[in-house]
Amino acid sequence: KNFYFIGDRLRIVGLILCSSIALLSIFCASWVIYNRKHRVVLASQPIFLLMVCLGAIILGSTIIPLSIDDQRFSKSACDVACMSTPWLFSFGFTMTFSALFSKL
Repeated sequence: KNFYFIGDRLRIVGLILCSSIALLSIFCASWVIYNRKHRVVLASQPIFLLMVCLGAIILGSTIIPLSIDDQRFSKSACDVACMSTPWLFSFGFTMTFSALFSKL
């Protein structure tokens, strides 16, 4: 059989992108917390800004289960990864855009 597994290079690139999303979101969240008394941040409502950062982290963590395939992991691990992908994506998307849409 000819399986199309995820190569090591693509897995590494995906995990690096996931890490950069998490680090940038944590940086933005820490900036919001540090400047929460500033009037621009107060006008933007810091709780919604933090919700956007958390939603971006969850949305970006969807890359992790997408990097799991049968070549390196067991079938049960692949099943769990396959089931967690839509949940992470939809929860992160919902959290991010609910914070954005509540600002309208």
